Amino acid sequence: MRKKSIIINERSHKELKKLAREYNRNIGKFTEEMILYFQKTGTDPQAIKGKNATEMIKVIDRRIVSFFKTQESEILYPIHNQLLKNGKRTETLFNKLIDQLNTVFERMKYRN
Repeated sequence: MRKKSIIINERSHKELKKLAREYNRNIGKFTEEMILYFQKTGTDPQAIKGKNATEMIKVIDRRIVSFFKTQESEILYPIHNQLLKNGKRTETLFNKLIDQLNTVFERMKYRN
């Protein structure tokens, strides 16, 4: 692996070292993980500047609610509807089976 350098101010370098130490990682590994985190979450580090924790929680809360609503409409409702259909179909088939068994038992009763 080729090593690369980046230029950051002294304060940021100290904070990076401190954070990496808190999470028991070296600076390089921690930086790679931060990059991956921002890629996967789609979080914009610039959006955090100047916002307090309450504002950030509200943003995250809206994302979570939106995610659950999407899951509900795209996955849960269709599964629920299919279960209802299957339940009705199963009930119909059981009733048909019961009727056929009753007919068989009635025939057996008259033969004896």
